[in-house]
Amino acid sequence: MTTTTDVRLFAYRQGPLRTALAELTPGSDTDSTTSTLPPARARGSRGRPLPAGTHRLLADAPYPQPLPADALATLGPGDLAGHLLVCALGLQRREPSHHFNDHRAIASVRSKFPVHAFVLAPDGSRAYLDIYRHALIDLQDDADVSDNADNADNSDGSDNADGGGDLAELLPAPGDLTVVLAARYTDLPVDYGRLRCTLSLLELGINLRALHTAADLLGVPVRLRSDAALTRAAGRLLEYGGPGAWSPPLVVTLEGAGPLPSSRPLPGTDGFGDAEQHARECGLLREQSGQELVREADAVTAPLAALSCGAGEPVRSVPDLAGREPAEHRPAEREPAGQDAGPARPDWARTLWNRSAGRTRAGLLGFSARPAVLGAEFLRDTLAWLDRPAPGPLLPEVGRRVLTRVVLQRTAGLPTGRYAVARGHVECEQQDSDLMRRFADAFGYPLTPAVDCGLRHANAVWVFAADLDGILAEFGPAGWSLLQLWCGWATHGLTTAAAAHGLFARPARSFGEFWLQRTLDLPRSTFPVFTVICGRSRFSEPVLDLRV
Repeated sequence: MTTTTDVRLFAYRQGPLRTALAELTPGSDTDSTTSTLPPARARGSRGRPLPAGTHRLLADAPYPQPLPADALATLGPGDLAGHLLVCALGLQRREPSHHFNDHRAIASVRSKFPVHAFVLAPDGSRAYLDIYRHALIDLQDDADVSDNADNADNSDGSDNADGGGDLAELLPAPGDLTVVLAARYTDLPVDYGRLRCTLSLLELGINLRALHTAADLLGVPVRLRSDAALTRAAGRLLEYGGPGAWSPPLVVTLEGAGPLPSSRPLPGTDGFGDAEQHARECGLLREQSGQELVREADAVTAPLAALSCGAGEPVRSVPDLAGREPAEHRPAEREPAGQDAGPARPDWARTLWNRSAGRTRAGLLGFSARPAVLGAEFLRDTLAWLDRPAPGPLLPEVGRRVLTRVVLQRTAGLPTGRYAVARGHVECEQQDSDLMRRFADAFGYPLTPAVDCGLRHANAVWVFAADLDGILAEFGPAGWSLLQLWCGWATHGLTTAAAAHGLFARPARSFGEFWLQRTLDLPRSTFPVFTVICGRSRFSEPVLDLRV
């Protein structure tokens, strides 16, 4: 049984003490992973095609307003859930100079997108969301699984012949749908070691908010259901999908989002794609799923799967910004001189398209930025997104114990320096015109001939910090996992607000905890957990539009 001490040791070894213990080896984000490999039973020839035209639908809704009722009324039977899933998790674009895979609507901490989504209907139908095939792929029964690579995937001896076991707990009420979100550790580079677990939980929180945000836009209430029996059933669903090393699943109900369209044969024969890549990823899955650090991640996150908090009340992810005055209606004299205002009230299609962790020219890692002057509207928006509580009951309580600091420069007419964030407002703690440059000097990947670091030109660096010992004492061994989920939830809100203003927002775990703790003058018991860097990109080029 995992104890609070076990979790504390794990957290500090991959956090403040990882440098002292020299446990991380230099790795590459470009190493092969399983990030594009569907589960073994989600590669069949039948499923439910997702509807086309989601980006055109979103173009009818100006940020931050939801879709108008008349636009939703025109949707065909079974299209609501499809548009919602594409809006939340779908492909956006490919940047020719970017060495990672395709950009999506969600903010990924490593651009590997380890979170997968499964959908269940009241009639017992089970499907896997495959955004590359643009369909909900039916999970195959044993009789339908081919004798080639699919069965090879099951060579770990797992027994899925029972059809996934009793999944009755997961079935929603008539008219509703159940969505199961889970991160697969092997979708992140193996050299990240224990950070695979941390980053996967952060991604899980990011995807949870992405789903809530899309549901808000399409008028669908979302309910997070936290119950040990339900989580065990979701775990059986993951096991039935095929072998793999998964995080604890999150189970949410989309109320009134059904029904799903009827299953039918899909174009093409299967979801294997490139045979050589498929074989390589299947080998990685078998090789890495049983590694010691993956088993350790299972043990450390097990208390999260054992929580029984019931079904939380539906919460809204998108803040109420109805009082925002459109930029085109503001008198010019109210804007600071030289302000780079960015796009004025874009539609949601453009907002999701803008979502970026930063860009560089070909041949460079990192991200480029240029100096920009931002008005108060950007700061108001980001604070409003940050202030929205996560679905409860435990995530909001953990969030209230997170200390949030932001370093600002050239923003809202405020002096450069460090600010405390509380209840949707900022309060200056220290003015320091050189603070952002010193942040850049100590960042995880500083400026070099091979790496661009635009942090020195950023407008805002948001830092989430927490007293880990205090959280573990109050919430038990699950406290650390809950903290990562909350940081992911908050991060996606910041990235969405930044995208609405044409800014990049880079989630980052690459920093020295002790250095950042001293620089931010945090209490000795409080350490930084995660950061988000916002600014105006210096690099641009034509990109490939992948929206459908």
